[in-house]
Amino acid sequence: MPRLFMPLNMLIHLLFGQETGIYFIDSTTIKACHNKRRYSNKVFKGLAKHSKSSMGYFYGFKLHLIINNKGEIMALKVTK
Repeated sequence: MPRLFMPLNMLIHLLFGQETGIYFIDSTTIKACHNKRRYSNKVFKGLAKHSKSSMGYFYGFKLHLIINNKGEIMALKVTK
């Protein structure tokens, strides 16, 4: 997984759009597993976190996106 970080990071920066002055921000959940199985999850142990969104509790990550008025990605961030 760590060896994919740099190529993925470079690809994302190549796909970023041009600044237009009008932006939209949104976030969504990326669930690692069902809430009941969070204690037995071994793949994301120490990385994922038990959190709450407007849709309820989940175990995983949050994806935050900023897009311009053309729908092009301007910035993204994955948080616990």
